[in-house]
Amino acid sequence: MNNQELLKAVNPSYYTAKGCLALLMQTGEPDAIKLGGEIDLSELSKTTSAAPSETEIEIMRGYTVAHDARYNVWNRIAEESGCDVIIDLPCGYLPHALAVSRMGKQYYGFDLPVVINEIEPAIKKLSDDPAIHFSGVDATNYDSMKSALEGVTGKICIITDGLLGFFNMSELKEVCASIKRLLSEFGGSWYTSDAMASNLMAFGYEAVTGKDPAVVFAAVRSGGAKAADIDNSINPFITLDYEKRKALMKEQGFNVRAFAYSDKLPDLRSCAAVPGLMERMRDKLAGMIEWELTAKAEDAHGTYGGEFYVRTHTEGNTAIYEVGGRLDTMTAPELLRKFNDSEPAEFITLDARNLDYISSAGLRVLLIMSKSAKEPVRVINYSESVKEIFNVTGFADLMTLE
Repeated sequence: MNNQELLKAVNPSYYTAKGCLALLMQTGEPDAIKLGGEIDLSELSKTTSAAPSETEIEIMRGYTVAHDARYNVWNRIAEESGCDVIIDLPCGYLPHALAVSRMGKQYYGFDLPVVINEIEPAIKKLSDDPAIHFSGVDATNYDSMKSALEGVTGKICIITDGLLGFFNMSELKEVCASIKRLLSEFGGSWYTSDAMASNLMAFGYEAVTGKDPAVVFAAVRSGGAKAADIDNSINPFITLDYEKRKALMKEQGFNVRAFAYSDKLPDLRSCAAVPGLMERMRDKLAGMIEWELTAKAEDAHGTYGGEFYVRTHTEGNTAIYEVGGRLDTMTAPELLRKFNDSEPAEFITLDARNLDYISSAGLRVLLIMSKSAKEPVRVINYSESVKEIFNVTGFADLMTLE
């Protein structure tokens, strides 16, 4: 595998981000169309049905209008935030950088390295604005985001759209601790509509078709989870109701201000040709909530960890991998690279004596390793915090913890 293939194997969620660009292109958004000409979207056609059903066509029409709203509300929040530094987390493959550039603000696009490797050169072909910056980060990893903001002064505006639904509880707490720490240092706000993300798609469908949106809730949860290879049953932003999600964010050290999504909604390009559609969208989105989160005056408690390393050796027919530090989006490809470069072994052991934290990206690599051996990966010398992650994610049943 080359480096980009390794990144894709560890982080398949990049695929859903390409779908968002394709939907925005359908609205006729000029920046999206220009950017789509620079991004390889051929992967999307590999899973597209040759003959979609009428329901699937209606769902996609609703999704298109919803993504139009999502994109334009994001831009308005950035413009009206009162901050000159806008952090797009995750930036995906959308052209927010071009919109923020026209606002005269600093733009920082954060996402998985697999995404940044494509979006950065594509945007650079469309704009030479030195105020546009991209960095591959792991949202659970404070150091990766802080280093990307080197030289930044003043308040920051972090906008998260379509991120929190990818995390299990341990990962969500790490993300919150990292963002809270950034806000405590720089000042500013964190905006997100992720508490009601699936509602946006459902409201778009209902506005377009006038039909019960139950089918959309099912499609959003099952389709997105399948494409991104995530387990919704352990995702607090899926399993908890709205009030419990809000309470959870307060427990993580944030003040939470809720306001109506429709307050930031401009007229949409995708609604212009259909009489009454814009009014129906405004009516439906009156029940959609956006959060502004600010850091409470208290310490952020995250798992920051030591320096990452992988050491390997063989004992008989067993390959032993000692991993230290954080095994997350930024570091998991290195473990996979070491594994791919090693001679095949019948049995594999992970020595976790210095492993501080493991994210779903790291767990995914262990699963890949397990499938190559006669037995599941044997995990030894792990801490209680690492054991808890294995238990919560269900990976304790897929590995052998000793």
